[in-house]
Amino acid sequence: MEANTLKLASYKVFTIVAFILLAKFNIISACENSPIPTNSTLTKIDYTATNYGNTTIPSKSNYTQTFKSYIKASCNSTTYPSICYKTLFPYATKIEADPLKLCNVSLSLALKAAKSASSTISKILKKNNLTKIAEQVVQDCFGNVKDSIGELKDSLDAMGHLDGVDRKFQISNIKTWVSASITNDQTCSDGFDEMNVDSTLTDKIRKIVLDVARKTSNALYFINNNVY
Repeated sequence: MEANTLKLASYKVFTIVAFILLAKFNIISACENSPIPTNSTLTKIDYTATNYGNTTIPSKSNYTQTFKSYIKASCNSTTYPSICYKTLFPYATKIEADPLKLCNVSLSLALKAAKSASSTISKILKKNNLTKIAEQVVQDCFGNVKDSIGELKDSLDAMGHLDGVDRKFQISNIKTWVSASITNDQTCSDGFDEMNVDSTLTDKIRKIVLDVARKTSNALYFINNNVY
């Protein structure tokens, strides 16, 4: 009786072990024959366009081109489109296709140009080789450009507060300040017409101040047509 029981138990153990070995063999075979790639390109992060079913995810270059197209279309209606393209194209991915970002970047670049002009004029004044008339004209121009800088700074600050209850008031202020900035640049340029100042000096200062005025004019156009 005990011998039969022992034989039965041994048979069960043998059957279980055989089943385990067979299952293990099947699993190993399935893994070895799996079609999963060992160097799939989908495991690498890139910006190339990829199709997932019927959906195509645009590449980074496609996004950039879209943003540049938006800038070009926006610049086409400005007073100085060529300056607009040249100035804003490098900031396409920052502006994206956002009207407010377009206004902010345009204002920031106008402010940057105004600061550069102010620095140049300041250096000219420090040379101490100007006639009294020229010095006075350049000094007045320097004051105009400084005022322009202040107005552009105020405009940029107000652009960051358009989500309040006084939105219309802020927009009105922005337009007033940007317009005043352009007027100051023009006043600087006009000052050289009224006095006998060296033509080389006049052309140098007018060129940089005119650049500020044109960039500011483009920024004002965007504000007038995109900020409500």
